[in-house]
Amino acid sequence: MFELSRDSTVPLVDQICARITQLVRAGQLPAGARLPSIRKLARLLGASAFTVVDAYDRLVARGLIESRAGRGFFVAQRRIVAPLLAVEASPESANDAVALASFCLAHGNDIIPAGSGFLPENWLLELSSAGVLTRLLRGRRSQTWLPCPPQGLPELREQIAARLVQHGIAAGPAHVATTYGASQAFDLLARILLAPGDPVLVEDPGYFVLFEQLRAHHVRLIPVPRRADGPDLEALEAACRAHRPRAFFMQTLLHNPTGSSADPAHCHRILSLAEQYGFAVVEDDVYGDLHEGPAVRLAQIDGLRHVIYVGSYTKLIGPALRVGFVAAEAQLIAQLVERKVLSVLSGSTLLEGFVSEVLDGGRYKRHVERTRARLARMRRDARAALESAGLGFEPAQGEGMFLWGRLPEGASVEALVPRARSRSILLARGSLFSPSDGCREWLRFNVTHSTSPPLIEFLRESLREAA
Repeated sequence: MFELSRDSTVPLVDQICARITQLVRAGQLPAGARLPSIRKLARLLGASAFTVVDAYDRLVARGLIESRAGRGFFVAQRRIVAPLLAVEASPESANDAVALASFCLAHGNDIIPAGSGFLPENWLLELSSAGVLTRLLRGRRSQTWLPCPPQGLPELREQIAARLVQHGIAAGPAHVATTYGASQAFDLLARILLAPGDPVLVEDPGYFVLFEQLRAHHVRLIPVPRRADGPDLEALEAACRAHRPRAFFMQTLLHNPTGSSADPAHCHRILSLAEQYGFAVVEDDVYGDLHEGPAVRLAQIDGLRHVIYVGSYTKLIGPALRVGFVAAEAQLIAQLVERKVLSVLSGSTLLEGFVSEVLDGGRYKRHVERTRARLARMRRDARAALESAGLGFEPAQGEGMFLWGRLPEGASVEALVPRARSRSILLARGSLFSPSDGCREWLRFNVTHSTSPPLIEFLRESLREAA
């Protein structure tokens, strides 16, 4: 197929990616062409199977090839999309957070989504096979098209409750309500817990869409600096004394955008302050399944007394599913279901049944384990590539799909982002993730899209010019 250079300073995995990319773009590997199996290509090139797996994973993440369950790897169909510059006609819009979220949801293969918040499409397609849908339709027949109970599909709530118990969170199906993703969960909780003008604690940096949701409810956002080991406890206590907050929205595990996780000591202190000052803690755990090894969650320690636990299967099974959930004490769940009925009547039996089928067969567990291993490799490689381009990172490695990179002195994020856009590269500026409009020298990177040679070359060239 092609040969590798053992004398080159370019790693073998990068050589494989580059050669396959060249063959695809030259038309020698047309759309739909089947690639050699991992073992065959490793044998042909004299490389290890691990090297070929890493290369195929990168090419899948870039949208150049796709994996078809049980059949192998194929050259992906190239979708025709408008250049990113044309799509984002008004880059300095009044709401950059909404713009970034929209682009992350709508990007095509011709865009390098380095700032995206989603896993590569083909990673998700491997999990959501036609067989799952077939079993769902055969088992439920016409029930699939009937309305879903407002609190959620009973068997899915039972599965969620069982998984929570495995995490040490004491919750039964009566303490769980499903939502259209975590986003609807946050909106419903804001309607129940908060009134205009209420002080609300949020992490800085933190999840940018949440900030916009809360601002729409006209509350006062009180930023709490986020450190590698969790929220800054001194700043948190000072904010509690000064503002007497109604709630604190935070991510314990695999924080977005930094990838850090709060340590047990921080978790205990946060709950102590919640007890002392009487505020609710909304724990966002949408990435928690990707955490490697034992983990401590606030809801595990608290028993849902002060903690309201939010999860989602949208990130790991597929954005189209829009299935999330809230676990909380029964009275709040009743209020949430009432608000849900007034908002959307009920959820989708089809979507919730699909998630239930995925969880029931053990496919989800295998998918999470494989995704976790892939992300660990790509996180290491992405960090090395971005560092070589001039980005800086905190010493703590973190986990999951995000890297939080700092530009060198003299470089401007505000100048870099529109320039990247003209090259069809989507970057996520750090200021979007800061409720205090800080973090202006930072960028969030999705590790699955951040080893792309055009991205690294663009950053290297731009940062060299800035220096």
